[in-house]
This record gives sequence, C-alpha cells and structure tokens, in this order.
Amino acid sequence: MKFRVLGAKGFKGMVEGQHFDSTRLYVEMPVSEKNGTEVGFNAVALPFGKEEEYQKLKHLEFPLHAELTLEATTKGFEVRGFKALGLAPAASK
Repeated sequence: MKFRVLGAKGFKGMVEGQHFDSTRLYVEMPVSEKNGTEVGFNAVALPFGKEEEYQKLKHLEFPLHAELTLEATTKGFEVRGFKALGLAPAASK
C-alpha cells in the first residue's frame, strides 16, 4: 500500500540494562472519525526491523511516498517491506 512517510528513527544500544535494536517509521494515517471527536491525519510510529534498516533509509529526503508492506500482529502493524516512490510535499506553514 502507498503511504506518506514523514521520517524514520533508528536506535541500537543499552538502556537501563536492556538491549534495543530497532527502526521505526513515522507514517501518516487518517484518524478514526468513528466517535466524531477527530478529523484529519496523525503520525503513527510503526516498527520496521532492526537499526540496520535505518542505516538504509537515513540518506533519503523526507517526507516521501513509499510502498509499504504491512503485517498485522498482536502488537499492531509492523512494516515488512519498504520501497521509496518519491518525495511527498511538505505541509505548508
């Protein structure tokens, strides 16, 4: 599916004795209008493998459009595939 990816974050290291090795993509998604209390879009942080995935992305310009392969898990959606499609216009100020 095609998404607007706002940015990425990678981390590999120890925090309070616990080892972390991860990448997260910040993906624009529509909010649920079901309750009538929200409209528009929000950024959702989706896990995308280990920190090595961030190393592959850090040279890209954001925001961009990307084809993402998502997998539904018991912890929510996880990104399993990423293909950059081109720059997405930044929000106007």
